[in-house]
Amino acid sequence: MQINVLLVDDEPSIIQALRRMLRSQDWNLFEANDGEEALDVLRREHIHVMVTDFKMPRRDGISLCHEARKISPYTYRLLLSGQVDYSALREAWHAGDVHRFVAKPWDNTLLTIDIEEGVRQQSLLGYVHQFQQALTTDSAAFLTDSNWIIRLASPQLCKALAITEEDLQGLNLFSPACSAAGVTLEAEVTRQIEAGATWLGHFTLLDNEHQQLPSSMAISPLGAQYRLCVCDLNSSVFNSPAVESTHADHSAEASQESLPAAALHIQFEAELVGDLSASARLFSDLKSICRQGQDLYHMPQPNEFLIAARDASSVSELQDFAAAMEADGRLPAASMTRHEAPSDSDYESWLREKLGLNTRQVSSTEEEQTVLPVFGLHGEILGVESQQLGNYKEADWQSWLTTVVTTWQSHFGGPVRVILDSHNASAESVREFLPALEQARALHPIEVSMILSEEQLLSEQEEDILLHGELVHHDITRMIRHFGRSFLNARQILSLPIGGITLAPEFLTRMQEPRNAVQGGRLLQKLHDEGMVIYAGHIQHSELLATSHKARIDWLSGSVLSPEVSISELHWFSPDATLG
Repeated sequence: MQINVLLVDDEPSIIQALRRMLRSQDWNLFEANDGEEALDVLRREHIHVMVTDFKMPRRDGISLCHEARKISPYTYRLLLSGQVDYSALREAWHAGDVHRFVAKPWDNTLLTIDIEEGVRQQSLLGYVHQFQQALTTDSAAFLTDSNWIIRLASPQLCKALAITEEDLQGLNLFSPACSAAGVTLEAEVTRQIEAGATWLGHFTLLDNEHQQLPSSMAISPLGAQYRLCVCDLNSSVFNSPAVESTHADHSAEASQESLPAAALHIQFEAELVGDLSASARLFSDLKSICRQGQDLYHMPQPNEFLIAARDASSVSELQDFAAAMEADGRLPAASMTRHEAPSDSDYESWLREKLGLNTRQVSSTEEEQTVLPVFGLHGEILGVESQQLGNYKEADWQSWLTTVVTTWQSHFGGPVRVILDSHNASAESVREFLPALEQARALHPIEVSMILSEEQLLSEQEEDILLHGELVHHDITRMIRHFGRSFLNARQILSLPIGGITLAPEFLTRMQEPRNAVQGGRLLQKLHDEGMVIYAGHIQHSELLATSHKARIDWLSGSVLSPEVSISELHWFSPDATLG
């Protein structure tokens, strides 16, 4: 398939520079001198990727991307400019008008990565479009990207939620604005999807008035970057006033009989459910005999299911369900185990425990606390990374830091280096760490680097500005997350009050190609020369490790070097450690 790329800029020299940069690619390159010309091209041609300047006569780049989305919604839209309102840009990005922004002057290696990524994503969107057209009009379905941002939605889903597709696009599926799903469920769904499996289970969506709309949902991966979500809204037990009144009656009955919540664990022989499609068929057959008020869940194993009930009527009918299942000719024989919730238990917590979901936050009062070892260029351990910002309180951090310091003093020399990723943590969570850090520094020198997102670093919110002041006061080095994916180029990053960067995972992958290795190496060397520390985490295989050594990366971590270990196991990496 021929790839068509549209270059839009009112300066011919910029278009020529882009042409030279892309000359090694076998792509059809189209040109436009302003936004109106670009729209004409989009109406005539099937454009896979559009690269546009921001400041142009007649129509700026953000406005062009907004209109291009209407004319050619499956064109990947990349905004390229040195002059842009970052607040307007972020608004356009969150709305889905702009897929990527690259600041001028650009780096050829990074921009080429971005355009090639656009080609890949556009191809996938094209396949998804064909797939979506094949869905019946009665299907309630939507498409998200790998970060669970909704990109497409079917008319049936929009009708059920009483919301337009435009308003759904840009929302995170697991955000409180979209669903009543918790963090634990997000982690479980993500785990299964990233393993290439289809997740099946109960999912509660929220309509435009924030009312709950329970449904069964199947979520399946579409390539590495997208997820297809198909809902069975007819399974909702709250779809009609009549059902609501029935639930009210059930609640009254439950209060009289005081029956506890219960669940039926159903297990088929593993050899009878050899693949995910067989598991999906069983789920559908089981769902057809569920009674009102009974919810069916898929367990982590494809041959196991759980049917749960929490009101008196549906709990009492669990036995009827077991009998109906045994009498159903479609279903093979299965073992069934009934579980009843303790009368004083929280239903949601009890149910998640039965489903095998890990709802427990790691506590530093536990004997074994974990860290991710971080290594230097020559294989020596330099420090540890923790992912617990947002989970730990001050007392937890005191315990964790004390244990790390004690272990480090016993086996290593020099100060402890601690790295924390805070891009998903609130300011309150970060502040839980600071007093514990000062107490621990009384025992031993500790150097702390905190990884922040671009948005955190550039935020002009008073709370964020105050937090940055506190980080400076506590002598904490700030690093920007995922260089190569952020909006900022190297020149802009060097102007920030930070001490280092972390590389986006695809950066090293791209550097494995010989034609990119030289340019990427020069870019990283420029950052090195300006005193920036470069950290490459999540290194999963030896080829990336070799590339990181060639690029002389300062800090390295990932499964190819070491998985997370307990703090007591850090001695494995000490200079005097012995094997065997």
